[in-house]
Amino acid sequence: MFTILTVLTALISVMFIVSVASTVSALRRESEEVKAFNEKKHSTF
Repeated sequence: MFTILTVLTALISVMFIVSVASTVSALRRESEEVKAFNEKKHSTF
């Protein structure tokens, strides 16, 4: 019983870490796109 709970807790924590990491990378990619868009916009005017 204890080992099953430990395995479940480990799986949940790994899933949480993976979701946080994917969110951070998506936000970073989005901010890079926004920077590139702003640079393009400034260069046109």
